[in-house]
Amino acid sequence: MDEGGPDRLDQALGLAIRLRRHARGLSQSSLGEAIGVSFQQIQKYERGANRVSFSTMVRICEALGCQVSDLVAEVEQLGASATRGPDDLLTQPEAAPMLEALSQIRSQGVRRAVLDLARSLARDGG
Repeated sequence: MDEGGPDRLDQALGLAIRLRRHARGLSQSSLGEAIGVSFQQIQKYERGANRVSFSTMVRICEALGCQVSDLVAEVEQLGASATRGPDDLLTQPEAAPMLEALSQIRSQGVRRAVLDLARSLARDGG
């Protein structure tokens, strides 16, 4: 764990919340209002700057129409690189917008094609 910043798993949870919120078309203010906190607090949760308590996670999931287990599964997927250290992929500025866009593609085949394209570009030094 990096002593100077947010825990990588807290960041992964924040990103999972952010992606779910975007998919539902909710603003930070709307989500904050639904769970009884300010939009600034939602920002801190989404950045991983503040940890999300279990009771707050349950409220967030209720507001986002998902189960706690859904968010945990997403954290496991997003946080797979959480133990990699300072070069964690989730800290890249393009990571969240890319994941948000990818999550909005409904077709699994198209999502897979986008992933294949990105991998191809990475191999070619794109």
